[in-house]
Amino acid sequence: SHKAPETTTAEVALQSGIAALTSGAYGQAIHEFTQVIALTPERVEAYTNRGEAYRRQGDYDRALADYATALTINPNYAPAYYNRGVLHSSRDAYDQAIADYTQALSLNPHLSEAYISRGIAYDRGKRAYDQAIADYNQALGLDPQRADAYMHRGGAYANKREYDKAIEDYGQAIARNPSYTAAYINRGIAHADKNDLDLAIADYDQALRLNANSLEAYVNRGEAYRRKEKHDQAITDFTQAIALNPKLALAYYNRGTAYHAQGDTARALADFTQAITLNARYAAAYAARGAVQSDSGAYDRAIADFTQALTHNPEYHLAYYQRAIAWFFKKDYSKAWADVKHFQQAGGKPNPQFMYDLRKASRRKS
Repeated sequence: SHKAPETTTAEVALQSGIAALTSGAYGQAIHEFTQVIALTPERVEAYTNRGEAYRRQGDYDRALADYATALTINPNYAPAYYNRGVLHSSRDAYDQAIADYTQALSLNPHLSEAYISRGIAYDRGKRAYDQAIADYNQALGLDPQRADAYMHRGGAYANKREYDKAIEDYGQAIARNPSYTAAYINRGIAHADKNDLDLAIADYDQALRLNANSLEAYVNRGEAYRRKEKHDQAITDFTQAIALNPKLALAYYNRGTAYHAQGDTARALADFTQAITLNARYAAAYAARGAVQSDSGAYDRAIADFTQALTHNPEYHLAYYQRAIAWFFKKDYSKAWADVKHFQQAGGKPNPQFMYDLRKASRRKS
């Protein structure tokens, strides 16, 4: 049978649009899909794909309108539900995302992509790790070679603190995709969580062989070196991380901690101050800077920093104890006692020698 010319032109435009969408030329893709719609207004794929192009441009309202039109034309079109679910996920609207993925799967139970996306929504959005793992299992049942399904399942196990299972899954992901940088990094983090720091460092080394500009690998390897008290290597890694992202407050904080451990007060102060400049609510950086000030006898500045730490994070109970020590050296014993009590009420255990000194100096029992 001879196709009408509109249909042929529409087919060509549809294929051109899909090619443009795949290559990231979203404006061109939208133009092509709009042509298809003008020629064949009932083409559900044209609306769904144009919606996807709008979504990738961040134009969520137009994307939603196109998905809605697609589902009006064909209420059983799984890709439109799936794509709309991805849009909801990207906006952290996880309940709506899960509903759309579930609808897509009821229409097409072989859509492994939807199991993975729904698993991620359960994992990140709802902290429903067992439901996430069940979805990753379904995806692997459909396609046992999906490295990303192993990777995400490993992440869910890590969130459950089941580190051995996480490490096993990251290994499966790497076996299927030997250049999976993120899987090496995640496996390294799981090793570090088990205190297997040498194994962690080996994984970060491999990640950096695959991607010499991996910020996460430098930050995490630096942290592992710091925990091993290899401060020079830690400082080198944090400095590399800062070179890659000069606005990363965490890297300045970590490097400052390593400098402080080496007794390099000036550099530690500079790094903690830079961390605070980049993130004015960084409680740990205020507390760390306060500790350096306290060590060098600048008790007023130390107290101001500990107070800031507690303002930004009232759960940072160690700052009460640190501030108590500064009050003690200022001979303001009643304030020292008040802070010690806060620390003890939170379950903290003050140093017995400090408590002896405080009792003696203040001539108080409690």
